[in-house]
Amino acid sequence: MKLRTIVALGAVTAGATLLLRKVGLHEDLEWETVQKPGSLIDIDGYRVHYVDVGAGPSIVLIHGFGGQTYSYRHLIPMIARDHRVIAVDLKGFGYSERDAQTDLTHAGQVAMLKSLLDKLDVDHATFVGHSMGGGVVQRFAAAHPEMVDALVLAASVSTDDRVGQRVMPPAFVVKPMVPLIERLVSSRMLRASYYDAAKLTDDVRDEYMRPLRIRGSVDGLMAMMGAATNPAPVDLARITQPVLILSAAHDRIVPLAVGQRIRGQIPQARMVVVDKAGHMLLEEQPEDCARAILDFLRESQAGVAVATVT
Repeated sequence: MKLRTIVALGAVTAGATLLLRKVGLHEDLEWETVQKPGSLIDIDGYRVHYVDVGAGPSIVLIHGFGGQTYSYRHLIPMIARDHRVIAVDLKGFGYSERDAQTDLTHAGQVAMLKSLLDKLDVDHATFVGHSMGGGVVQRFAAAHPEMVDALVLAASVSTDDRVGQRVMPPAFVVKPMVPLIERLVSSRMLRASYYDAAKLTDDVRDEYMRPLRIRGSVDGLMAMMGAATNPAPVDLARITQPVLILSAAHDRIVPLAVGQRIRGQIPQARMVVVDKAGHMLLEEQPEDCARAILDFLRESQAGVAVATVT
């Protein structure tokens, strides 16, 4: 590496570090002592945070990138009236343990979910995945079809495309800037995720930003960035369970066209387009989403249909 490049990288690193200190962006919470809203379970030496409420047929809720069980706070009580609802913080997110050495790929998340459900004596369930979580449950359905009764893909990414390895700059250059980048991006993405900006209150923003303050979050993010999170595409045509696609009419993060493309690749899928909602449709229109999910579960043998909820 040329001397000029080394000097430039050093200057960037120093500048980023000073900026982080100036704006006070740092990890100031310990995972062991931070208050957690749910329970912990040990999965092969890694402690996973989850919420388990209600009784009846099981529904497993998986959040998106930067999300947590909090993302389902409105949906859980409505569905738990007649279902057992299990909301899980994926590895490295929410209030699950921080360990950059664990497998943080999507395949690793699927393996963790399988072990968690085995420990909770859940042999089959409906899986709801929001955004990135939709990609995880697609992979779960492909790996463990016998455990999946149905899928709900809410503002979901698609796993039919290969995501190749990314060439990362040296870790000593990137790491000091990650907290700033992470929080700026998270803040901007949060704003862009809502159709009604008034619903992104200070309290909501604080709840989403709080897990980022847990020590080890940056190392985990670095590990995720360096991993091939989608090692191979999923053949969506092989998903044979009933599938509900919930898409938001005003989603600026995962556009409506993505949901339409997924629907075209899963023959038995039906689609509901939720109006007056952005990427956070489960939070902006929880009653409409809960109604669509419960109707879908009651009528999962019906034909494919497209509807708009207003």
